[in-house]
Amino acid sequence: MINESIFDDIKQINGYLGVGISQYTGDLLLFDKANEKINLEETSVIFNDVFRSSHSLSQKLSLGKTEIMEITTENAKILMACSGENSSIHLHAFAIFKNDGNVALAKMILPRILNKAIAELS
Repeated sequence: MINESIFDDIKQINGYLGVGISQYTGDLLLFDKANEKINLEETSVIFNDVFRSSHSLSQKLSLGKTEIMEITTENAKILMACSGENSSIHLHAFAIFKNDGNVALAKMILPRILNKAIAELS
C-alpha cells in the first residue's frame, strides 16, 4: 500500500486543491484534497479515461507516449501524469491547482510521486 506521506511535497505547493493516484484501469489507490467540493473519488475515473484517450491519440499521431497533460479551466488547472505505459506498474497521477498556483513546480513533482508509488507497490 502507498503511504500518504507520498503527497507531502505537492500539498505544500501554492494553489494546491487535490491529488490522486490511480491504476491504469481507473481504480483510485490514494487521494488527498484541500477542498471538499473536489470529488476525486468519483471523478478520477473520468480523468483516467481522458488520459487513456490521450495515450491512444498521441500514438496514432506518431507523437510518442503521453507523459504529462494539462487542462486549464476557468477556475483551476488539472495536471495528469503517467508512470509510463511500459513501467512495471502503470499508474496515473492527477493534481488540481488554482489558476494562480505553482503548476510548473507541480509538473516536476508529479513524476517523482509516481516513481515513489511504483517503488512502494513493487
